[in-house]
Amino acid sequence: MSRFVTNSFQLCVAQLKISSQTLVSRKSPCIQCIRCYRPRKPFWLPMAKSKMFRIPKKPNIPVEEDVELSRLYNVWRTNIKSIQHHFKEQLRAQTTGIEVIEERRQRALEHHANCVRENELWNAEVAKLREERQAREAAIREKEIQAALAEHEREQKILMEQIDASIRREKEAAKSYITPENIDEAIENALSNVMDHNFCIDLEGNIFKGRYGKPPPSPSDMKPSLSQPSTERQDAQAKEASN
Repeated sequence: MSRFVTNSFQLCVAQLKISSQTLVSRKSPCIQCIRCYRPRKPFWLPMAKSKMFRIPKKPNIPVEEDVELSRLYNVWRTNIKSIQHHFKEQLRAQTTGIEVIEERRQRALEHHANCVRENELWNAEVAKLREERQAREAAIREKEIQAALAEHEREQKILMEQIDASIRREKEAAKSYITPENIDEAIENALSNVMDHNFCIDLEGNIFKGRYGKPPPSPSDMKPSLSQPSTERQDAQAKEASN
């Protein structure tokens, strides 16, 4: 039985090799043409009335033919299982073998080295771009600092000018300040020139200046004096004198 399985397996492998060589040797694609298309009944329609009560005839297979079919099926199943087992063994050898593991490790190391090398190149490129950007930012920052310093100097200059002007004004005003040397003179001047800032207003709008002041005379109350001629008389006298 084992020899039969081995021969069957070798036959299947040979057939697979021949089929693969045939497919590889072909340059044009394999196209299968459909000569006719037979539309069928949709699956949602019920059974036809003509076939509703039809009883299909059970095929009568001879015993010898049934035995031969069973033998052929067993051979086919054994061949398929042999091929599957062969492929599984090859896959296991490719994934768990010492040489395969070493090869994968070498490929992983090479891939890691390539990644590190590429990463270093990227880092160098990014570092170059970063240095250029930092140089541009430093130049812009230097210009901003210089402009800020110039603005600060200008503001300080304006402030010093304002301080100098304020100091000069204070010096000029200090000449009239009361000091221990001129306090007696200031007291005598204040007593001789009394200033009264009090005033009041009545209901008619008249202003009374001073604590005991009187309202100013209204124009209607003012009468021209006889000793002093009026303005019209003075103008008439001037015209007569000129003539």
